[in-house]
Amino acid sequence: MSSLLLSRLSAHMLCAILIFQVACKANAYRPFNDFSTRGYSYNSLEDGVEEIMSFDQLLPAPVYPEGGGFARGAIDLGGIEVFKAKYFKKIWDTQGGGLDNVGASFYEPTKIPTGFHLLGHYCKLNTKPMLKAVLTAKDTTRDTSFGAALERPIDYTLVWTSKGTTLSIGQDVDGYIWLPIPPHGYKTIGHIVTTSPVKPSLDKVRCVRSDLTDLIEVDDSIWGSSDINLYSTKPISTNGGLGVPTGTFLALNNHSGTHGLACLKMVKNDANSTHPTIEQIKVMITAFAPLVYFHPDEEFFPSSVTWFFNNGAQVFDPSPHPIINNGEFLPRNGTIDDSFLDLPSDQSLKNKVKKGSLSDAVAYIHAKPAPTFTDIVIWLYYPFNGGSKLQVGYFTLNLGMIGEHVGDWEHIRLRIGNYDGVLQSIYLSQHAKGEWIPADNFEYINGRPMVYASLHDHAHYNAPTKKIHFNAEEFVDPNDKQKLKREVKSHDPRNLSPLKFGFGPVDEADKSNHVFDILASPSSYEIVYADNCTETIVPPPWLDYTGRWGPKITYAWKEKALIVIDSLPLPLWVKIISRKIILKLPAETYGEEGPEGPKMKGNWNGDERT
Repeated sequence: MSSLLLSRLSAHMLCAILIFQVACKANAYRPFNDFSTRGYSYNSLEDGVEEIMSFDQLLPAPVYPEGGGFARGAIDLGGIEVFKAKYFKKIWDTQGGGLDNVGASFYEPTKIPTGFHLLGHYCKLNTKPMLKAVLTAKDTTRDTSFGAALERPIDYTLVWTSKGTTLSIGQDVDGYIWLPIPPHGYKTIGHIVTTSPVKPSLDKVRCVRSDLTDLIEVDDSIWGSSDINLYSTKPISTNGGLGVPTGTFLALNNHSGTHGLACLKMVKNDANSTHPTIEQIKVMITAFAPLVYFHPDEEFFPSSVTWFFNNGAQVFDPSPHPIINNGEFLPRNGTIDDSFLDLPSDQSLKNKVKKGSLSDAVAYIHAKPAPTFTDIVIWLYYPFNGGSKLQVGYFTLNLGMIGEHVGDWEHIRLRIGNYDGVLQSIYLSQHAKGEWIPADNFEYINGRPMVYASLHDHAHYNAPTKKIHFNAEEFVDPNDKQKLKREVKSHDPRNLSPLKFGFGPVDEADKSNHVFDILASPSSYEIVYADNCTETIVPPPWLDYTGRWGPKITYAWKEKALIVIDSLPLPLWVKIISRKIILKLPAETYGEEGPEGPKMKGNWNGDERT
């Protein structure tokens, strides 16, 4: 056989393999609620063959009952219809710079339905998953007396280029970040990124009529170098909840302290038209309610509020008396320190109530619809918070009663897109703050995410873990660290903590047979509040209680912690370093005062702390 024939056969075989690989890759992901099934046609790709990727989660949407504009694919904001991009092509990336010097990547939405336009590009740290919904927009204005809803920019300003940078950011080609200049009466929503010094086409992006936009504020830092910083943005918290996040990024160089970016705004007369009905909310809960697993050594479980009241709980305002009628007569107009709840005075009953009652536990649901997503906030009540642990190098110290307090409210927040009714991300509360985690970073059982509550203090995690939640390493002298490492070599390695070398209060979360199933029975959850809901929800009386859910304890916890440390069977240098850490820890590290109730917390009406 001739070499020419072999060459042709090899080329044909290679082509067949490539086609097979592409076909397999295409079949590996099937987007749900695809616009192509709804009569939309996709714009053709601009650059020929390119790498297209999807950040969509693979969780399917449940079947929702009909009603309103929820889960219909696109959302009408009034004058503008928005569509959440599913597919992206990478424009430019760096392998260095920014947080932990891991670099960032820049993407352009692609395969968007005909008639929709870009509002800007998307940027994320290379090690971070995609959390933001990136919107494209379509002009639906019928009354053009105020101008079209979308217009091309009149020019571009170069905000920054990597060309000539003295820092090593690991780029293959130079990147350029452009700010579209809007016509008079219009606002810019996002930046455009190129790998060419030539200005992008004016047809590349659209600006939005000013009355259809809202103000934004800086959210989280994404990436930066010596002369540029990139941030995610969000609607300002004072805009009444009608601001719509667009998923674009903000670029600020060192020569500009202000910016001209905006977000979209719901201006439709029926602003609640995209919100789910109560029946649709119930479907969300049934489909996505997490299973909460507790540590094998857990002693203090959740209960229902009613169980807590009915088993001897007291209210002090200021004198003690029993709580009756589901909290109907609890103080409602006082300050946080005007009253507090406490355990029963009877010791045997007190010991019982401290342990909670998993079989009687109830998840209290607060539904928070916004124009483009709905949050299902799941509140769990624990009558008691157990003692804490301290990590010192490789050693985990049990601090006994340090950290104990009456009353503990924890929550999990599910974010479901109003476009498609799909679970996007989950917020897990952890010690007065927490973290947003993409939905596909969880384990699932029958489509429901698994959440792990840490031992005694009930912080939430998406996997079994042992994690320092307050880094106290700055309080440790470098010489002490070396002494501790030398001391550890002579210690029995079987008793060493599996946690990496570190310092600070530590959480331990693991799986056991103790699990709270929110769907275990019809009484295992209760919708206590739904924002902007036309259907009647009767909140329980205790929800408006303004005092603390436990006494405010003031005692010398550091002195007690030192006594505990001295009594532990530890090497001398471990005790010395542990004492130094305890003496420098801030008081809030081991908060021991009863918490405020869910409705009194800032995140009831506002954003989560991360």
